[in-house]
Amino acid sequence: MRTYRILSCLSLLLAAGVQAGELLPAGAGDLRPASLVSAPLPERAVERAPVQFAWALDPAEEITAAVAHRAESREYWLVAEAGQLRRGLDIDTTAPGAVIRISPETGARPVPAGGVRVGRGGRWLAEAESFQRRAAAAELRAAGMAVPEGSVVLQLAASHGRGRFQLQVPEARGRYLVHVFEPDSPYVLSIQAERPRALAGESLEVAVALSRGRQRLGASRLEAELVSPDGQRFPLQLRKGVAHLSAPIQGSAVPGLWEVHVFAGAVDGGQVVQREARTAIEISRPTARLAGGYRLDARTLHVELPVQVAAAGRYELRGTLYATGPDGVARPVAQAHTARWLQPGSRKLSLPFGVRLLPPGYGAPFEVRHLELKDQSRMGTLETRELALRQ
Repeated sequence: MRTYRILSCLSLLLAAGVQAGELLPAGAGDLRPASLVSAPLPERAVERAPVQFAWALDPAEEITAAVAHRAESREYWLVAEAGQLRRGLDIDTTAPGAVIRISPETGARPVPAGGVRVGRGGRWLAEAESFQRRAAAAELRAAGMAVPEGSVVLQLAASHGRGRFQLQVPEARGRYLVHVFEPDSPYVLSIQAERPRALAGESLEVAVALSRGRQRLGASRLEAELVSPDGQRFPLQLRKGVAHLSAPIQGSAVPGLWEVHVFAGAVDGGQVVQREARTAIEISRPTARLAGGYRLDARTLHVELPVQVAAAGRYELRGTLYATGPDGVARPVAQAHTARWLQPGSRKLSLPFGVRLLPPGYGAPFEVRHLELKDQSRMGTLETRELALRQ
């Protein structure tokens, strides 16, 4: 009987070290799949070996959540046929010293560095006074700039000021991409998504603004489109400076970031303004999600989370452990990652923070923040929680 009581007490003590509960509700900025979809594995080889690791953090260093990148553009692109370039292609600049790159598309004739002329006001400018610098493809590549063979970069002489110019390439044959960049222009097109990630089928808003300094301008032409990693294009609706994005439910079979392209045109006091901006967004097919519960082993500081899986693949879980310091404030003390190959069904992933990573004087209460579930096979983020649990 005495032995039985000792074993019972020991079991109770061990059980007290393992605490189970439900994750805190997802916040407004969290990613959370409403439903799951199956998806085929990519054709490339995918690592299947499990891995777990953790490392200590400096509690004095704050961790900030990722925010969507704000893209700002003082540039635009034109696609020009050979006939346009032989006659003279119109380009509009809003500041002196515009930088122009001409790149041949597949099958087009290379552009000789000395074979470009600039015209203005009905006359062709002398070559010596046209450009303040020029560079051919070999020179650009030596400087680390990836450009197609046969490209040329030219900077208009600042003495010409701004306005409309004609760009002529007498030897042009085929189709060319013309890029106009105005580093000193006051006109800026900015775009920023409300968050850097979305799930297929979700809606997302992208703020769009064309401005001169601090003054916002009305655009006479404003278009936007969503481009998938495999090149599919989806037009976006723009209302009151906001592009409304609905991520296609089928997603993309090609891993990678999606892009939002915005094209803007305006006339400001007689000045023609053209701008194009791009920003990247991660759009993932929801192939798995956290089931909502957790088990925290307070003796080892391992956190186990059940996962609902709809498509076989290698899934990664990462999170940051916050512990309470001597002053009663929770601070980041460790980060853990784990990845395993999971089949469809109810599965589990664990974060092995480990008590050895706790700084002296730090302990309970604990929190897990910056929790992320990722599909490594398809290179997508499936779920995020800024604050996942507090124990």
